[in-house]
Amino acid sequence: MRNALFRSVVGMALAVVTLTHAQMVLPTCQGNDTSQWHACRGVWDDAEFSYAGDFMRGKFEGRGILEFTGEKYQGDYYQGEFKNGMKHGFGIYYFANGEKYAGQYLFGKRHGKGTYSFPDGRAALSGQWSNNQFVGKTASPDTKSTSSNTISSDMEVEKKKTESLNLQRPVKQYDKTSQLQPTGQAPWRDAVAIVVGVANYQRLPSASFANKDAVQFREHATRYLGIAPENIKTLTDAEAQRSEILLALKYWLPSRVNAGRTDVFVYFSGHGVSQDTAKQHYLLPVDANTDLLEDTALSQQQLIAQLSKIGAKSVTVFLDTCFSGTDRMGQALAQYQRGVVIKPLASPLPAGIHVFTAGTRSQSAYGDLQLQHGVFSYFLFKGLAGEADTNGDKRVSMGELADYVRTQTARYALGIRKVQEPQFVGDRQYTLAVR
Repeated sequence: MRNALFRSVVGMALAVVTLTHAQMVLPTCQGNDTSQWHACRGVWDDAEFSYAGDFMRGKFEGRGILEFTGEKYQGDYYQGEFKNGMKHGFGIYYFANGEKYAGQYLFGKRHGKGTYSFPDGRAALSGQWSNNQFVGKTASPDTKSTSSNTISSDMEVEKKKTESLNLQRPVKQYDKTSQLQPTGQAPWRDAVAIVVGVANYQRLPSASFANKDAVQFREHATRYLGIAPENIKTLTDAEAQRSEILLALKYWLPSRVNAGRTDVFVYFSGHGVSQDTAKQHYLLPVDANTDLLEDTALSQQQLIAQLSKIGAKSVTVFLDTCFSGTDRMGQALAQYQRGVVIKPLASPLPAGIHVFTAGTRSQSAYGDLQLQHGVFSYFLFKGLAGEADTNGDKRVSMGELADYVRTQTARYALGIRKVQEPQFVGDRQYTLAVR
């Protein structure tokens, strides 16, 4: 521990941590590998922060106290609730200059009801917060003269950085020159990925091997795309609910993107369907209901719109799904349901976004028993691993990958008496992987 204040509250943190888990007594975390700490209480010291409290699946979750010890933020600390490694729920953030925020957080940011108070007697900002910004007052009329500008000083810039620090996984960070990387692995890059795979639906036929596809893509993302494991959000089967996917897209992903520098990857394997009346294409989460697509599914348009506004350097989307209303064996998802062919949208993709889908809008995206994967995904993996590097320059461009996957997928599909032709829209010159 790095100062007396933090030492004094560690005991309190461990004593009150049961408020969230009132019916559960958590044991002390054992071992030095914090990624294995689960359903326990422990203390983690890092160069940038110190934490004492609950751990779940190797991440801060429950109640705890977090003190920032980096040079810029020394003296700031937070006491309250965490979820999935981030401040989430009710908490109190104490700033070194005496200012304080007490209120609700949503995945690391001030969001909900809260009060920001000042040590110099200025009226507090009390009311609603959204995405770290004060948006509405519920205090007395004398607070009307106080605006969010009162906390926009240079000091506040540092505070906002502190409040949005990503504490997703409190384990050692990967050094881009680290000798721990396996032989042949791509160097770590400024990149992040959301990986979703749904094989076992609540109300729909199975999408064969889709969960296995997601696990394999996660491994390839680390080995061939150079994405550090803590920067990959994986949701499979029961985890892949619509709400969890939206939380990942709207909160988890933006918190990890450095504007203009981060490459973003999204991979989805599972069912998709088109709605003829709205001319929309939907990805189906595990809890999707085809009678309530707008309320339970994720539209492709919604996905692209969200990804286009996060400020990433590039966005690459892989969709091992189809919108023909059929499963991976070519059968209708629901009785009497028909696949609908919809013309591509007239407007082009935003700059920097690439989309690679498993087939045309009227074709099925097949899973294959012999390959134990979706056909598209199987050749996508092989292409990323280097087989798409047709010119031998140790790089795989989007054009090379698209040509390889399209050729191999179509050829294999013909061999099993199917038709499947992957489609790519984006910059063919973009370098995807470096070996």
